[in-house]
Amino acid sequence: MRTPINHQVSVTQPMKSSDHQLPNPGTLSILISVILLSYTLTHFVSIPDRAMELALLGVYFPITINFSTLVTLLVAGLAVSGSAWLLRHHPAAQASVTAEHWILPGLTALVLMTAVEQLSFGWFWWAAALGSGLILALVFTAEYISLDAENPYYLGAEIGIAALSLVLFMILAVALHAAQLRLFYRVPVLSISASLVFLRVLHVRHSKRWAVLPAAAVFLILGELAAGLHYWPLSSLSFGLALLGPLYALIEFTDQRLDQRLDQPLQIRPLSLLEPALILMICWAGAVLI
Repeated sequence: MRTPINHQVSVTQPMKSSDHQLPNPGTLSILISVILLSYTLTHFVSIPDRAMELALLGVYFPITINFSTLVTLLVAGLAVSGSAWLLRHHPAAQASVTAEHWILPGLTALVLMTAVEQLSFGWFWWAAALGSGLILALVFTAEYISLDAENPYYLGAEIGIAALSLVLFMILAVALHAAQLRLFYRVPVLSISASLVFLRVLHVRHSKRWAVLPAAAVFLILGELAAGLHYWPLSSLSFGLALLGPLYALIEFTDQRLDQRLDQPLQIRPLSLLEPALILMICWAGAVLI
């Protein structure tokens, strides 16, 4: 009599929700390594600069395209595509568009590359590059977490995205001022960056809502401020602080407005405006004293 063979059926266990609370470390490390490797290209590869002229209303603006510019754009593109690759492994990414999560990584890579390029190649450059890699890792992780509002780390990611966005805007303003970029180029870059930071912070705070019209106002206000401060005898750090304060105040004011119903008249609560007003005064005081 033959003994029946017991066939064991392997059952695939459902994936735990905790498996997707944080990004895959291997994928994240590969992404950061490729971006940091791109940082070094400008110090080992060189191509001739190419000068062009842009005519606008009878005024000619010289534009110089060099290898550093190309690498900066390459790094920003790597950050955007890498963010899309990283988020694709999140279950929540299958049912939603993740394009809004590309803004901060791309801006982070662009700003950090611009800032690092201002340094001379040496041990301090390597320290700044490694610090940039750490900041990029935090940004990618925060964007990954923010895909799922039920993630236990969501509140920390929301705070981190807001803080990193504002710090990056200040770094960009300081770097552009230190590079003595012409007004024609500086104002559009700062205006667009301020609008993107404004949109991203409010988007993560208010359940995927886009504050497009207020962002347009921020574009104009920060552009006017950047143009006016361009002619003031300010240090680079003072220039960055003078722009950071108004951007933070505008974000907080709009944040409170979005908490109210749009069909109701604007209700201004003085106590709620105390913190942004205080931050604004501290930034401007610091800009004057530094």
